[in-house]
Amino acid sequence: MKRSLKGIIVSVFILAILVSAVYAISVRNKQALSTIEVKTAKVEKGDIVSLFSTNGDAESKSKQDYYIISPTKVLKVYVEIGKRVRKGDKLLELETQDLTYQYQIAQKQLEMAKLQLESLKKLKENSSAANNQPLQQSKSSAANMPASSNAQQFPLQSNMIFSLQSQLQSSSSLSNIDDQIKLQQKQVEIAELNLKSIKQSMDKQQRYVKAEIDGIVTAINAKEGNYFASAQLPAVTVEDPDNLQIVLNVNQYDAINIKEGQKAYIRFGNRTFDGVVKQVAPAATKLLTQTGSENVVKVYVDILNNDGTIKPGFNVDVDIKTGEKKDVVKVPSEAIVTDKSGKSYVYVVENNVAKQREVKLGLSSDLETEILDGVNVGEEVILNPNSSIQDGTKVRVKGSE
Repeated sequence: MKRSLKGIIVSVFILAILVSAVYAISVRNKQALSTIEVKTAKVEKGDIVSLFSTNGDAESKSKQDYYIISPTKVLKVYVEIGKRVRKGDKLLELETQDLTYQYQIAQKQLEMAKLQLESLKKLKENSSAANNQPLQQSKSSAANMPASSNAQQFPLQSNMIFSLQSQLQSSSSLSNIDDQIKLQQKQVEIAELNLKSIKQSMDKQQRYVKAEIDGIVTAINAKEGNYFASAQLPAVTVEDPDNLQIVLNVNQYDAINIKEGQKAYIRFGNRTFDGVVKQVAPAATKLLTQTGSENVVKVYVDILNNDGTIKPGFNVDVDIKTGEKKDVVKVPSEAIVTDKSGKSYVYVVENNVAKQREVKLGLSSDLETEILDGVNVGEEVILNPNSSIQDGTKVRVKGSE
């Protein structure tokens, strides 16, 4: 009986130990489940460089497009893509209209109009010289002049005078010789304008399209033997590949941070070239996209040390240095949380507990952000805090014992 009672006591004691152990393990597991494992980084002091990253196309600063607006037959193409040309070299030969005969006819018409005007003036002089006799008598005298004498001295003018006298006699509306002279002066002016118009047309006709700059032919859209005309598509393009710039289309909100003179880094393949912002367009333009349109600002970046690697038409990556600060308090940008009201926070680990701190932000880069107020150098901030992290949440730093 005593042995049986002793066994019961021992069994109860062992059971109690087991229950205590299970309870302790359960409590420990429960505590472990309520603690969130986090990854942290220390608040540091150092430099921050802010970069705006985008991409753009290389083009020559010395670029010349040659357009043919009116449909014109291309008789000959003298160049091919990739050929280097010098200023004055022939690029294309165009078909032109021969206006020589029209010009000669217009010259003769002007001469005849001037001769008729001179004849009228002489007729008036003759009329005035006849002792102020009536004009009709002067006309009659002129009509009775010996034909042989007039023909010998003024063969063409004499015929014109008789012709004009006849017109004066038969026209009641133009009976005054002064009116006839004014009318003929207008005829001379019209003939002069006609001659000038034909001359301008001759001058505008372009038989040859010639290079206006030294460079390389980068595009040919005109074909030999075909008619060509386009206000949008150039017939030929010549560019100087040794004087390049990068053209960027920058969103209007990002463009306000870009200024002339800012340093730039131009990346193509595994190479990086130095650059500088040369010009920011004074106005935005509308750029059509697949989803609609976007207002962009043209930014031009000069390449400072291109060795021929980058060529016209290449697409390159560009980083523009928009800001730089030295020896500032900074944290990884992934530690910062911003709420709907625009306030920014970080979570600092204090005695394995997350503490929410409101912070004031300064300059930012892709990876780091300056903290103007809210944390101290050496404190640990939680990286990428999710919604389960709140002020007072128990945490355990990943990798710590």
